[in-house]
Amino acid sequence: MLAVGGIEPRKGSLELLEAYALLHSRMPDVRLVIAGGETLFDYQDYRARWEQRATELRVEPVALGPVNHDTLPALVAAAGVFAFPSTKEGFGLAAMEALAAGVPLVVSNLPVFREIFTGVARFADDPAELATQLGAALAEPDANAREAGRTLAAHYTWSAAAQRHLELYQQLA
Repeated sequence: MLAVGGIEPRKGSLELLEAYALLHSRMPDVRLVIAGGETLFDYQDYRARWEQRATELRVEPVALGPVNHDTLPALVAAAGVFAFPSTKEGFGLAAMEALAAGVPLVVSNLPVFREIFTGVARFADDPAELATQLGAALAEPDANAREAGRTLAAHYTWSAAAQRHLELYQQLA
């Protein structure tokens, strides 16, 4: 399973780690890979807590750090499931990219995610439910949700976003 965005509080990294430990106990072949680098904020203490918790849980997730933009699409496409347990998010671009690649998606149960991803993603409220949903997505991928996710992602293009902004600016002017 793959998560993109680095290890930081708003990405729900500790919650994902807890979920991974639960899932790993039931599916020992599952690996958690996290791609993404540091932000402008200092999360060294959070990262240290995350690493300490991984040791306590006896799991060894793979933290890749920054990933080259040319490499990222293949990494996403190779994932069995995409985990996006953000606690705060405005849209979910990385999750949309996973849908575009046809990768099953599990997200936190935030209103913004319900608005955008209902019908194409599985939702979780806590680490236990996240582990359950990730395991289900790996064990029983939903072909209908996969195709619906690709269709949804195809509607969210940069040119469409630019056009909607232009329309809004014209209304406001």
